[in-house]
Amino acid sequence: MSNFIIYPSINLFLYDLKEGLGQSSDKINQNRYNFWHKVYGNLDEHDFNEKYAQLPHHQTPDTDPIQLLNTQNAIEKFPSPLDGWYYPLQLGDTYALQVNYSGKLNANHQFNDDPQNLDDQPFYSLKQDLIQRLSQQTGTLGQTWLLWGQLTTPKTDTEIEEIAQDCYTQLLSNYNWTRDIIGKGQLNGATLFELWYRPANPGLSPAEFWQVYRQESHHLLIWLFPHDSTPNAMRTQVQASYYDWLCLFQYRHKIVWSYYQSQAQKSRLKREYVEIQPAIQKIKQMTEQCEKNRIRLGHLQQTMKDHLINLSDYAIALNALQNQSRTLTINLENYQYRLQSMQEEYSGCDLKVLEKFSSELYAQKYQRQVASDCENFQPGLTLLENLNSTLQGIIDVEQTKSDRALDNTIALAGIGLAISGLTATAISVQQPQPKSYTDFSFLSSPIFFWSLLFSSPFLFALLYRLIAHWRRR
Repeated sequence: MSNFIIYPSINLFLYDLKEGLGQSSDKINQNRYNFWHKVYGNLDEHDFNEKYAQLPHHQTPDTDPIQLLNTQNAIEKFPSPLDGWYYPLQLGDTYALQVNYSGKLNANHQFNDDPQNLDDQPFYSLKQDLIQRLSQQTGTLGQTWLLWGQLTTPKTDTEIEEIAQDCYTQLLSNYNWTRDIIGKGQLNGATLFELWYRPANPGLSPAEFWQVYRQESHHLLIWLFPHDSTPNAMRTQVQASYYDWLCLFQYRHKIVWSYYQSQAQKSRLKREYVEIQPAIQKIKQMTEQCEKNRIRLGHLQQTMKDHLINLSDYAIALNALQNQSRTLTINLENYQYRLQSMQEEYSGCDLKVLEKFSSELYAQKYQRQVASDCENFQPGLTLLENLNSTLQGIIDVEQTKSDRALDNTIALAGIGLAISGLTATAISVQQPQPKSYTDFSFLSSPIFFWSLLFSSPFLFALLYRLIAHWRRR
């Protein structure tokens, strides 16, 4: 027996990061450009650039949210006779885009409220049309599908779930109701189902898997209104909930995004920690060599430069991990607050199904994991800082030794020069003036011999210290 549905509709909520921490102005502008391609990607390049140049910029907003279109109701309508529109917003550091699509208007350009047979797969057709209009683009932070419509006859709970399964199979090719169902609830007298498909990780790095997750994961809500409602009442109730959904899904996707970003930083920290182990052993060896005076100051200084690079890379990765931890915690709190507000606003609702995401099963588990990772990697930074202090101490000691040795060498050189000066004076006084520049008769002078004898210890000591000082460098 076929099932029918009145005014089958799809809402897609997409989210893009407007401005990431430390991103350049060029990257921020590129984020904005890519976001607007979701709205006007069906235009050719020339028309898109003209349209893009007319769009307002919101670099430092003082209000939240910000409607990004200066049109009626701040929406961009689909061309007639299509029943759909785009609604772009800026929510803090996030671009949010809601797309609504219900097919074609009727012959009178009014809403088409004729019952549609689910066997004709109306939701599949709506999804394919919508994806084409978005140029196959997805939200870089995530996206959520909301399917809704009105039943035509009274249904039992079992029959409603079967209809929801039929709707789900039209949206997702790799569908598995048992695998993906989170649960069901009630909102505005209608039955609400939540499903979430997450692809398995085939051994990819966290950064690589996030790209797969973006393309293949699906978060989906199916909202089926009872037969005794009216299409206009249904549309009014759905429209009244749009902003709540926009905010709730934003927090949800930022939680998931932060978790996977944290795992990428965790992987980077692991690599950094492995790479610094040879440096730790090297510094230990240097400490022993320093005690035996077998180390060069220049070698120490080069090691210090390399170690500072390791310390900087590790500190940057750890700071990024801590930022993701804070982002996750803030958005979890916001998700819980928004959900509580919805439960208070919509009387008689049952939204416990949406609480599951913020429970120990998902978001809270993510939060604990990332907080634990921050604690586990913090000692690594302390270790690197201590090694840095140790290495700097070794350099200071060796520098002091080198400076002291140089001072002593200079003193010996001064003594030698003084003796040489006295010798030269004595020779010049007692010896007759040389007849020519080839006259070396002063070499046979007893005064020269005795002066050379007295100076030789200082000369040998000077030569030894100069060689030792050069080796320390």
